Amino acid sequence: MKAAKPQKQVTNKLEETARNPSVFDTVVVAAREDGFKEVFLGQDRWYKVRINPAMISQLEYVAVYRTAPISAITHYAPIRSIEPWLDTGKMVINFTEHARELGPLKLTSNGRVKQLQGLRYTNFEKLKTATNLDEAF
Repeated sequence: MKAAKPQKQVTNKLEETARNPSVFDTVVVAAREDGFKEVFLGQDRWYKVRINPAMISQLEYVAVYRTAPISAITHYAPIRSIEPWLDTGKMVINFTEHARELGPLKLTSNGRVKQLQGLRYTNFEKLKTATNLDEAF
């Protein structure tokens, strides 16, 4: 009887990216419609964000997931600065320019990604090439 050959593991580069926090350069925040329009688009910033301090120096972009009824990532902006928000222990993300449209990257039926309620980290190149939320994370 022949011994079974060890199976060669094929690693998808995007899967590697998803598991390696050092390649995350984008934070995705969840927003209701009124906050999205008033703050994300109107003030070119997003505040009251609890960001892992170890991630701050590597973040270059912020993207927004608009909650129901949109339920999709629709915009992103380059980050100018991330600073403390008052004395709350949370941060404010200031943009270098107005937010740009992206996607929309929507949920997929029976997908592994569910509606975003808090923030998530991802890679900007992965986000730009994604066609839905499963591919974005």
